[in-house]
Amino acid sequence: MEFRVLGALEAWSGQTRLAFGGPRERKVLALLLLEANRTVSLSHLVNALWDDAPPATAEKQIRNAVSRLRSVLAAAPGQTGDISAVGDAGYRMTVGEGALDAAEFDREVAEAEDARAEGDFVRGAELLRTALGRWRGPALAGMSGRVIEAGAAAWDERRLAVQEAYTEHQLALGRHAEVIAPLSALVAAHPLREKPVSQLMLALHRSGRQSEALAAYHGLRGRLSDEMGLDVPPQLHRLHQQILTNDPAVAAPEVGAAANAPAAPSAPAATAARVPRQLPAAARHFTGRRRQIKMLDELLDRSAEFGGTAVISAIDGTAGIGKSTLAVHWARQNAERFPDGQLHVNLRGFAPGTRPMAACEAIRGFLDALGVPAEDVPQELEAQSALYRTVLAGRRVLVVLDNARDTEQVRPLLPGTPTCVVLVTSRSQLAGLIAAEGATPVTLDLLSPGESLELLSRRLGPERTAAEPAATAALIELCARLPLALSIAAARAIVTPRLSIADLVSALHDVRDRLDTLDIGDATTDLRAVFSWSYEHLSRSSARMFRLLSVHPGPDITVRAAASLTGMPVPEARRALHDLTRAHLVMEHTLGRFTFHDLLRAYAGELALEHDSEEERRTSLRRALDHYLHTAHAAARLLSPAPVPSTLGAPESGTEPELLADQRQAARWMAAEEQVLMAAVTMADVNGFDVHSDRLGWILMGIFDRRGPSPAAPPGSSVPRLTGVHRGLGTSYAWLVDYPAALDHLEHCAGIYRELDDSTGLAHTYFGLSSVLEHRGRYQEALERAQEAAELFSVVGHRAGEARARNAAGWLLAQTGDHAESLAQCQQALALYQELGEEPMQGVAWDNIGTAHLHLGQRGRALDAYRASHALAVARGDLPEQVITLCHLSDTHHAAGDEDAAGESRREALTILDALGPAETTALREVTGL
Repeated sequence: MEFRVLGALEAWSGQTRLAFGGPRERKVLALLLLEANRTVSLSHLVNALWDDAPPATAEKQIRNAVSRLRSVLAAAPGQTGDISAVGDAGYRMTVGEGALDAAEFDREVAEAEDARAEGDFVRGAELLRTALGRWRGPALAGMSGRVIEAGAAAWDERRLAVQEAYTEHQLALGRHAEVIAPLSALVAAHPLREKPVSQLMLALHRSGRQSEALAAYHGLRGRLSDEMGLDVPPQLHRLHQQILTNDPAVAAPEVGAAANAPAAPSAPAATAARVPRQLPAAARHFTGRRRQIKMLDELLDRSAEFGGTAVISAIDGTAGIGKSTLAVHWARQNAERFPDGQLHVNLRGFAPGTRPMAACEAIRGFLDALGVPAEDVPQELEAQSALYRTVLAGRRVLVVLDNARDTEQVRPLLPGTPTCVVLVTSRSQLAGLIAAEGATPVTLDLLSPGESLELLSRRLGPERTAAEPAATAALIELCARLPLALSIAAARAIVTPRLSIADLVSALHDVRDRLDTLDIGDATTDLRAVFSWSYEHLSRSSARMFRLLSVHPGPDITVRAAASLTGMPVPEARRALHDLTRAHLVMEHTLGRFTFHDLLRAYAGELALEHDSEEERRTSLRRALDHYLHTAHAAARLLSPAPVPSTLGAPESGTEPELLADQRQAARWMAAEEQVLMAAVTMADVNGFDVHSDRLGWILMGIFDRRGPSPAAPPGSSVPRLTGVHRGLGTSYAWLVDYPAALDHLEHCAGIYRELDDSTGLAHTYFGLSSVLEHRGRYQEALERAQEAAELFSVVGHRAGEARARNAAGWLLAQTGDHAESLAQCQQALALYQELGEEPMQGVAWDNIGTAHLHLGQRGRALDAYRASHALAVARGDLPEQVITLCHLSDTHHAAGDEDAAGESRREALTILDALGPAETTALREVTGL
């Protein structure tokens, strides 16, 4: 049984030529033989037969065609070919040894290469002559279809390369006269192909026909200039000079030495047999990336569609994400599809202690691997690049450019032929390569939880991960699903078998120590070092942005919030974030919203501690909190004012609140920022920004309460026991979730704080419980919690916390009817607020004091208190607060029987109310009854 593709498609069983039915069966057979002994996907077969416009029944028609082919093969005597289904993925045509002319052609060419390497040009020439004798015409002659024609063209190109190699053997053996006629025909058929011209020049010169040799040179020079605007390559110009000067180096070899002669000096033509195999070893435990591998496979399958230049895929992603691992894994899987070799270079775009590799250095390495003598390599980069493209012309070569710095480093290394495929990896998004060279971006994200589990199971063994499923899941998240971090963690567990996964999780739990725990003493895998290779290439502005992002409460940030955080103008902040995105140090996971994983956050935090003072970090946090407070305040005024409307003071210099034009924008901003606002309130509480925590809490309560409850996490799901407990799970945090679940969550946290004997954390949690209970109308329980919080804050010396808790307790006492004790608590709160200089909260305390005096019948003192509150509101320019205090004054005057004063206060309140916006007016009328 013999299959033939080096000419018209044929299949023979002995002396009988097999008939395979119609054109569809012949095309399917041709496609399977082009990829003999490899799986051909069903989608590839469909696209190849119908040129990307398949009918609905395409797959069924393919299966029917395969069935008919199997029937013909099964009936043939001496059958050595078989078509097998590979799951649902496609089909594989298994062809036995000696049964496919193309495979035999490759085998004989490889043996010729070995013979040449051993200096046996006679045997090498005979093998190449036999191999070329297998050709009966153009590959798959007479068959149509874009993919088949492209595959056939690649084989025809291979035939030309072998013809040229055969000519080299003949020239080395002194058979120059014999090759003139076939070379003349080859040049006539391929007038722009440089190698046959150089061989013809050499053969004519050695045959004493110097003028014809020079004419052949000038003919090619004219054609290149007229049709392509190019000059002849340097090595051909050199041969021209050698012929002109009758250089002995280009004389015919002595007949006696011909059998062991070196290759004729017409390099790089003499290098046709050099096949580089430069790919590094593939990773042993490669995991996941199925979507990206499929994408690369499809690009390779469709490579024939791209004309004029090589198919380029640009793999990008953050440090430690596995770009090089994927590139080498895929390249190894597909190496057989590049019979003319695989080139690989580490361009050192992001590497420790070294500069990026210059393009000229990389090209010299490639030319050396392709067999070009060093003396034939020009000095100028442009000429080197032209020679590199010339050598690769028509060859089926895979070029892997690993760790590229930028597009300019890559561009000179791109072949100029569609038979080559280029795979580039970089930490940068190579937008220039995508725009100008048509590269296809393949961006790597963090592994999925399932892929992460698969990686750990392969490294540690499935039994070990199955024995500790909860700890394994926790380890995956602590490593941020970053392949490098997971591999390092696995290595720690492997070298210390007694270390359980739970032990490793415990060691990794504190984010401040996580990078130390993941340091195994190897500079190439040290996360700090790996991250630093990207950080060190940043501009000063972008580097500062990266560091200060660790101060932000998270989980993501907008451009204006980042501008506020850093104090940069908005355009500069936008540029810095985009720089960080291109460097894959942050990710724009949603349009206009940027984030990074916990390991990068930890690294950024370390850099911030090293380079940015405590004052600068705290000022950055204040600006970020001002950003959210002032934007939330604006949103509240558009949507519905908070229960206690107030006017804010000026934000920290450099703060850039979001610009909200209407209710729709306000609602969208609140929805997008819900998690950030929750984190901001918590961070404000933890870091002592009590005004931000209080004000933002009141604003959010009003908005989220009207919007409806949000789902809450079950107790303990986000607060690991004994570690990572958040302080500040108080008023505002509770208002952002649904209340029953919030109570359970806060009670759980209180239990942890009691176990930890953390009085400050317990005080914050009690205050949060009081707020939730108050909102549920459970005033007595809320009062008890507020009083407990006040006592704990007093013990630990947290004056702002004590003031808030006592003021809340005073208000709750008033709701339960104990106005005397309410007065005492509010007076204590006022004294604390005055000590702290918190004027806005002094106004709230004075208002509560006035209410207590009024209910105790002390109308004069009530008026004094309300006037004090009103004066503070006037001083701040807080118009809504002025309306409320004026209404309280009106009510008190009315209770005292002074209707004139009551009316005056009411009219003043109405005048201010008329000057406010409709949203504020509606809510204030509801609160005050105006």
